[in-house]
Amino acid sequence: MKKAIIPCLICVFFVALAFSVNHTYCSPNETISFSHNGRIFNYNLNVNIPKTNLFNYEYEINKHNRFGSTEERQQLLSTLLKLGFDKEISLNYLFPNLTQTLNRIEKNIYLAPVDATIKTNTNSYQVFFGTKEQNGLQLERNLLIENIINSYLTNKQLNFNIPTKTLKPNILLSELMHDKCLRSDFSTNISNSSTDRKHNIKNALAKLNNTVVGPNQTFSFNSHVGRRTAENGYRQAKIIVNNEYVDGIGGGVCQVSTTLYNSVLLAGLDIIEANKHSKQVGYVNKGFDAMVNYGSSDLKFKNNTNSPIRIITNYSSNKARIRIFGESLAGKHFELTNEVFNTVEPTESIVYDVNSEYLNKVTFDDEFFYLKTASKGMEIKSFRQEYLNNELVNTELLRHDKFPVQNAIKVYGNKKRTATEDTTNLVTVQ
Repeated sequence: MKKAIIPCLICVFFVALAFSVNHTYCSPNETISFSHNGRIFNYNLNVNIPKTNLFNYEYEINKHNRFGSTEERQQLLSTLLKLGFDKEISLNYLFPNLTQTLNRIEKNIYLAPVDATIKTNTNSYQVFFGTKEQNGLQLERNLLIENIINSYLTNKQLNFNIPTKTLKPNILLSELMHDKCLRSDFSTNISNSSTDRKHNIKNALAKLNNTVVGPNQTFSFNSHVGRRTAENGYRQAKIIVNNEYVDGIGGGVCQVSTTLYNSVLLAGLDIIEANKHSKQVGYVNKGFDAMVNYGSSDLKFKNNTNSPIRIITNYSSNKARIRIFGESLAGKHFELTNEVFNTVEPTESIVYDVNSEYLNKVTFDDEFFYLKTASKGMEIKSFRQEYLNNELVNTELLRHDKFPVQNAIKVYGNKKRTATEDTTNLVTVQ
């Protein structure tokens, strides 16, 4: 029966009869007041009733006058709701333009949620700068309509605190910063390096900067830094070959790989490949160097965490710095230690260039150079210690490096200097 009545009523609401009648009545002076955070929105029934005595005749549901007494209007509202009419439509029938008032309230209090953002400045101490998310606000329209209906039907005051609901942003700062925690920070000194060596270090650091390694991915130093060629931005500088320093393209890159190696260890990541130099280097503790040579020796590690890790590099004239960011270590930290044993002291032998093999380096018997430099023989064990809440929980042997002793060979020239020959440019080559 209801399904048949409702379409008829809707039609009647919008069909005006062909005649108009003088219809005079005294409607109740009903006012609805809405407030939110000190702001007031008012609706007045008399203001919204057309100011004329000439009305189109409208169907009166169950003989209840739409603009009659409050009791009649209450009965009319109850009837509309019982017949299944939409609540807001029913209210708007009794309170013309109430929907427009609700729309105005909704527009005025609405605040869109703001997602968190993050910016990166790798040259700054902080690196990651986050802007916190902001909640939005929206009118609880259905709840407000319910409140109006209940209050009106029970003769309560039509004064309402506007109900709202919080709109949550999609992106939270805590989520963005989840993998932006500092896991390690390691630096090596480059202040005594030549200009070209510093250039190579700066070039390699730039190629590594902002590199992201995903969970369970393996990183290759050579793949990121590239071939050590002039075309790839590298210059000639000292490199170690067969326990001696010689000129080569890309000298200094091994200091970058060593700096990264130590930062990776302190970040708790898994080392897949790391190689020692033939000669101990002076910019890092023994057993913690990482020699690289494109095509033969690489530094590789695996991201063993559940989140991406990011490599941040910084260069200055004094320091090469590499930091690794990722998910929090959650109370863990790592320390690097070594053990040096079986040390053998080198000797030094002196020879004279009797066959004039080294005239490009020495001539006279009061000048010399080292054909081979001395280095101690030794064995080195390097360890990574894992701490949880400052308690040692694990010690991991990283490498067992062996270095044979290398005795020095000191070569003097073979020619006697006469009293007339100049000694101001005496050559001593170390």
